[in-house]
Order: sequence, then structure tokens, then C-alpha cells
Amino acid sequence: MKPFLIFLLVVLFFASLSTILFELALTRVFSIILWYDYAFMAISVAFFGLGIGSLVIHIQKDSAKWKSIYERKEQLSSRIIYFAVAYAISVPVFVFLISAIPPSTSNIHLFYLVSSVPFFFAGSVMALVFYAMPQKISKLYFADLVGAAAATLLLDPLMRGFGAEYVILLTAPMVAGSAIAGALALKGLPSGIAVITDRLKMLAGIVLAATLLVPIAGNASAFDAFEVRPGSNKGLYYQLKNPERFEHLSKEWNSFSRIDVTRETKVNSTLNNYDSTEDSRELAAIIIDADAGTPIFRWNGSQSDLLWMQKYMDYLPYEIDKVESTLVIGGGGGEDILVALAGGSEQVTVVELNPLIVSAAKRFADPAGSPYERDNVQLFIDDGRRFISSTEEKYDAIMIKLVDSWAAQLAGGYALSENYLYTTEAFQQYLRHLNEDGMLVMIRWNFELPRLMPLMADSLMKETGKSREEVSKHVMVVEDRPGLFFGRTDDAQTYYPVLVVVKPTPFTDAQIDLTREKAEQGRADIIMLSDEYIEPPYDKLFSSEGYNDYFAQVSNPKVPTDDSPFYFAREPVPQQMIVLLETVLGISAGLSVLLMWNARKKKARMDATSGSHVLFAVFIGLGFMILEITFIQKFLLLLGTPIMALTVILFSILLSSGIGAYLSGRLFGGRPYRAVFVSVPILAGMILFNFYFLQGIIDSSITMDLTARAALTVALLFPAGLLMGFQFPSLISMASLVKNKEDNTTLLWGVNVIASIIGTVLAATLAMIVGFSGNLLIGLGLYAGAAVSALFALLSIKRAQVAVMGDRQ
Repeated sequence: MKPFLIFLLVVLFFASLSTILFELALTRVFSIILWYDYAFMAISVAFFGLGIGSLVIHIQKDSAKWKSIYERKEQLSSRIIYFAVAYAISVPVFVFLISAIPPSTSNIHLFYLVSSVPFFFAGSVMALVFYAMPQKISKLYFADLVGAAAATLLLDPLMRGFGAEYVILLTAPMVAGSAIAGALALKGLPSGIAVITDRLKMLAGIVLAATLLVPIAGNASAFDAFEVRPGSNKGLYYQLKNPERFEHLSKEWNSFSRIDVTRETKVNSTLNNYDSTEDSRELAAIIIDADAGTPIFRWNGSQSDLLWMQKYMDYLPYEIDKVESTLVIGGGGGEDILVALAGGSEQVTVVELNPLIVSAAKRFADPAGSPYERDNVQLFIDDGRRFISSTEEKYDAIMIKLVDSWAAQLAGGYALSENYLYTTEAFQQYLRHLNEDGMLVMIRWNFELPRLMPLMADSLMKETGKSREEVSKHVMVVEDRPGLFFGRTDDAQTYYPVLVVVKPTPFTDAQIDLTREKAEQGRADIIMLSDEYIEPPYDKLFSSEGYNDYFAQVSNPKVPTDDSPFYFAREPVPQQMIVLLETVLGISAGLSVLLMWNARKKKARMDATSGSHVLFAVFIGLGFMILEITFIQKFLLLLGTPIMALTVILFSILLSSGIGAYLSGRLFGGRPYRAVFVSVPILAGMILFNFYFLQGIIDSSITMDLTARAALTVALLFPAGLLMGFQFPSLISMASLVKNKEDNTTLLWGVNVIASIIGTVLAATLAMIVGFSGNLLIGLGLYAGAAVSALFALLSIKRAQVAVMGDRQ
């Protein structure tokens, strides 16, 4: 292998690795600075920067100033190093600026612009590498995707060791160091024709030393300016702004969350509806992604020291009936465990998704009574839905209290911010895992009731086989203000928690009377008291005649299912998704205008062949992202934890696609059209297989151990990923076959990246409308469109050849 090709492969590997690390760490940064809704914006930012970088190189390479450099490809290493060094400079500047910009959603466009700059330089590096040797595209694309796959393996250990801001900083020496070291190694070889001047050497050395120094000294106080701070709409922001009242105890990161622990040193009892002695029981609070909180309470380990918890609204179910066994989904700081123990539960099973939360709860708990350390408390680090799908155990009570999927799931798209806790299939499983007189107990926010009530009604009907009128006897809903304690003090509060209790059997008269009595004593409102009282408009849900009338007056009439698990979407397509889709379509339109202006300036015309190649790039960009995000969401249920899902799913797709890119060159060589016409029909068959059988395979395999589930995921994803990887190298090879045409490698890669921006947003938007199974069929259609585009390109080439032969005759 030629030394220059090795240089390109190394640079591309580290550029791709760094870009994915940057992108995934940026999701955490956006979640801290802005809000969880904006975490998925990182993917859009990344693709936007990469696409702009590639298209700028495409336009620049034909300018009079740079044309001589780009024509002499032996000098491209110099340009690659310049852009790699620019990336290294932009990264710490970005981290500093994003820490300095006022952390508010009103500055979202500023965050978007600043964040895209490092990706612009990374995209320029990648575009130059692809442009340098388009005839080696299969090997180059292989290095690109393998680098991205490696990032998924490195992300969690780097995040745990350094934190999001310093993971981003570490990407600077990765990109600059690989380019500089590779160029210096090439310089002394006979066939190594890299051009690196003394000036560039000095600049590169200074930048490399500086970028290495910042991450190494990242925890020093001198580098506090690089620390990401919570946005002003975050609860942690207020605490950090008031150090005289709140003490910040610790901060930890992993690949899907930031966990802070704080302690209130001066209690303001007027803010609470309980006295200061009870308030002082809180030892610390665990803050998830700077906002969602879970308390750690002082407890001496005795039953008598839990009597104060009888004021909790979620203690009521333990008064309704005897509860010997409890399943707590989302253990948090241990509050729900203490309620279960206070209620007399002899065995408590706890499922907590985030290991950092458990370690913090143990570390800051009262040594005399840590709830996670009890002999009758069994802990599982797992996703709640995956756990209950894999166990045969039944419980007297299942507790799900304010478990919000956005606080613990992967970011990167609205598709990746939802889990499977709140779907009809999930509620049916909860009911199956209750003993005959058991209870599903939930604390949710009052504004969620329009989504939660139909979910309960439909699930009960499907599971029990009863009519709507009959299942009303299985539900009770009580609301209180301002918080989790019975005893209202603030009637004006807008948002407050609601107690929801569901049984697989009807509530008894005694249970109904007790609930009414407790609600009246605490001035709590009753939303639903079995079939005795149902507040409008929810009464329509439990009436066969009024059911459709209810959905005619709610903003989102679609009940969440495993195929479209968007419980937190209050509209069929949330406004932030519409705004983001409009943004990426606007960006794409702007870039199209720029390209057309450039073509007109050069007096270049796009013929049918080149147009078909551009369409091919659009189809595979859209198709790849829609299928990738759909596969990620589908396999989340099988793998459970976000760390495992991220590592196994993304690694499988990216690695298999990289291998597919390499094999496309090895198997088909100079026959790229044949590669497309052979691979796309096989890929279509695999997509149809997943459409019909994937959910059944996941359901039947969810009880297997983690190693087996991971192996099954790889086995199922690898073939489709392999064939998806065939397409882009084939596209570049197809374009290279066109005679007397300019090299459009950078153009096609840029168009592919821009299409991927749109595909990322479309994947989630379409899933809300047609479900993820529908997305599989849309992905199939897009790859079929790519094959048709390739066919048109081939036919136009043949027509041109016939015309040339006719002219010669």
C-alpha cells in the first residue's frame, strides 16, 4: 500500500473518530446548557458543518487561487494539515465560547453557529481526503466508518474519565496529531511526497502542544473557563448561583447523562408544605442533566424512622391493601424504596438504569440506613421495560414515579429520546406481572393526563378483554398541589404531580371509600374514583359511545405503542421537530442555491448522468439515516441500557457498513453499477425480513443473558449494514467513470451529508406518523430510488456512447 494512501487512511480514521466523539459529547452539552429537547440538535449541527466543509472544498478547488494545488494532489497533504490544525484551534475556542454564551434557549441559533465551526474544518479534512484518491474510495470509506465505530467503544470510558467538555477537547490533538505525525513520517520516504513547510511545522507543533495541554490540565482551576455550565432554565443553575444556600458535592459523567449531587445548607421551609424537621431529612439531591432531581433522605434503618412518609401521596396504595413485594422502576436516590419499606413491603426489587445514580445514592446516604444496602432490597442495573419483559416474577405493587425517559436515554434524535416505559404493550406487561390483587402505582405530572388516561384505558381493555365501561372500575386518579405530600397549600400552582393507581381487578368498596377519605382530609382533588366518579372529559374514554369524541378534542390522538413510543409528544409532530425540519430544509435549500450559483459562474451544466448521481447521493443519505435510527430504536428494547445500546448498535452498523464499503471495491472493482444492482435487491429483502419478523425475534429473545442479546443484535444488524455500506463507494466509482467531467467527489459527499441531516430529522418525524415499522418500508423505498437513479445514470452513459459512435461514423 502506498505511503500517501496510508497517510490518508490514518487521517480519515482519526477525523471520523473525533467527529463522532465530538457529536455524541455535544448531545450531553446541549442537554445541560439548553434542554433535553435540543440534545438531538447535535446531529444536525454535525452534519451541517461537515456538509458545508465538503461543499466549500468542492467550490474552492476550481478557483484560480487553489486550482494548481488541487490539481497537484501530492500537495494535498499540506492543505489537509492546515485544516486539521484549524480544527484543533477551533475546538478549545468552541468550548470556551459555548461556556461563555449565556445559557438560554433564546441563544439557540448562536449555539448552532458556534458548534458547527469545528465540524466545518473536520468536513474539509474529510473532503480533501476523499478528493485526493477517489479511486480508493472503498478503502477510504472503510477507514471512515471504522473510525466512527471505534468512537462508540471509546465514548463511555472517556466520558466517565474526563467529562463531556474534555472529551471534546481531546478530539483536537487526535485530528491535528494524526495529520502532523503522518505528514512528517511521509516526508522522509522516497514515495512520500507530502509537502510540509517549516512554517507549517512550527504552527502545527504549537497547536498540537496547546491542544494536548488543555485536556491534560482539564481539571485544574486555571481551566474552569472550559467547564460547561447549566442553562438558566435548569434547576442546577439556580443552586450553583446560590452557593451560600447550596453546596455542590460532586459531578460525574457517562455517555448518556451528567450526574451532580448537591446539598441544601440553609433550609427555606416556607417553600415546602411540611415542617423544617421533615425537610432536614434530605441529606442531598441527585441532579440528572442539571434538572431532574431525586433526593437522598436520612434514615437510621428503623421502621419507626419512616413514619413521616405516611404523608406521601404514593403511600396511599400501601394503606389500600397489604403489599409484601414491590417492584420499583427507577430507584433514583432511594426515595421510592423507603416508601415501600415504610408501607411494610418485605421484599423490594429495584431497577435503575443509571449506575452513576446508584453509586451517588450509596456514597451520600446515611451509613446507618442506606436503602440500597438492605438485605431485602435487590438491585438490577437495567432498563425497566426490558427487565419486566424478561422476568417471570409477580409483585403486589409496581411503582413508577416520575421516571422520565429523556433523563436517561441516548440523545441524538427525538427517536432516541423515548423509551418503552409508557406504551400499551408496556402497561399490559405491568398488569401481567401483578398478583391477583396487585397495583400499578404511578406518579406523573397533571399535564400528562390527556396522554396517560387513554393509554391506561386501552391497555386495560386489551389485557382484560373487558368493555370500556367495565375497565373504569380498575382505575383511581388523585391529584394534589403543590407536591408529593397530601395537604394542599397553593391552589394557584399550574404543574403538580398526580397519583395514578391501576389494578388488574376492580377496586373494592372499602378501597374506594378509603381513597375518598384520604383525599378529603388532604384537600386533594379526585380525577377518577373507579366507576363512581370520572372527571370530564376522561369519562368519554370509558364509554364506548364517547371514546371518539374524546380524541376529537385532544392535541395528540395517537396512543403510544412500541412501534411509535412517543408518550411525551403532546402533538402528533411536536413543534420543535417542525422547527428543526424547517431549519434543515432551509439550510439545504441555501446550499443548493450556492451550488447552482457556483455552477452558473463556471458555466457548467449538469447533464442527466450527473443529475442521477446527485439523486443517488440524496436517496442513500436519507435512506441510511432513516434505517440507522430505526434500527437503534428497535434494538433499544432488546439491549436495555443506553451504554450497551450505543456501543453494540452503532458499532455494529458502522463497522458492518465499513466492511461493506471495502468489499464493494474488492468484489466489484470497476463495476460499480453492478454492485448497486446486486446489493440493493438483497438489502430490500433484508429490510422486509426485519419488517415482518424483527419484533417477534426481539420479544422471544429478551430473556437471554446480555452476551447472547448483544451477539444476536450484531448478527441481525450486520448483513443490512454490510449492504448499506456498498452504496457510497459505488456512487463515487460511478462518477469516476464519466469521461471529460470534473471530479465531483466532494460535491457528492457534501450532498450525501446534507441529505443525512434531513434524514435524521425525518426518521423521528415519520416514526411519529407511520411508526418505526413504517420507517423500514420508507427506507426500502429510498434505496429502491437509489437503484433507479443508478439505472438512469447507466442508461444516459450508454446513450452518450451510442451518440459518440454515431458521430464518428
